[in-house]
Amino acid sequence: MNLRKIYAWLPILLLVLAAPAPAVPVLTNMDLVVGTVEQAVDQALGQLETQAVGRDQLLLVVPQGKHAATWLVDHLLAEGLLARGFTVTLDSATAPVGTPRLSYRILDLGVTGRSSLWSGQFHRDSRVNLVLQLSGSAKGAPLDWQGEVAGHLADRVPMDRLPLLQDAAYDFAKIEVQRQSWGKFVEPVIVSTVLGGLIHLFFSNR
Repeated sequence: MNLRKIYAWLPILLLVLAAPAPAVPVLTNMDLVVGTVEQAVDQALGQLETQAVGRDQLLLVVPQGKHAATWLVDHLLAEGLLARGFTVTLDSATAPVGTPRLSYRILDLGVTGRSSLWSGQFHRDSRVNLVLQLSGSAKGAPLDWQGEVAGHLADRVPMDRLPLLQDAAYDFAKIEVQRQSWGKFVEPVIVSTVLGGLIHLFFSNR
């Protein structure tokens, strides 16, 4: 290849190298919670698949206890079961007699976080803990399977973006921001400096 061709391609190559990298989308708090629950549900259904449950058998998904995120777990459990070939219903009133029950309880679900004084970043931690049980149709029927699963996701976001990533409609995904202050770092330094000065003065006068 002669120099003329190289020079002809050089501007194009420089433009390609100078092109900005595609922006990585920043997840909302709700996106982070959804990803965490999907992680836990995937674990649970992986365990369930090892049980003697027919794919052609209807499963009734039933929440135990009250939680603001019950609708989310309902949806993701049903979606995961359907993707694995199961037949699912969430309506106990219309489920045929004898339908096996896949019940679950949300032990813990939420997002916590802390601000970084040095970098201007906010550290988010999303966690969920679920207990699931597979049993016969009647309440109190013997358990065929029980499992406990957990999910956890963490990331960092710019502090100034955090208000845009929260949604007042989902309290379980809301973070109370606790900012760190310089006082936590300055006060111990002042105390140590004063104490060190007093010790030095004491031994100097002896």
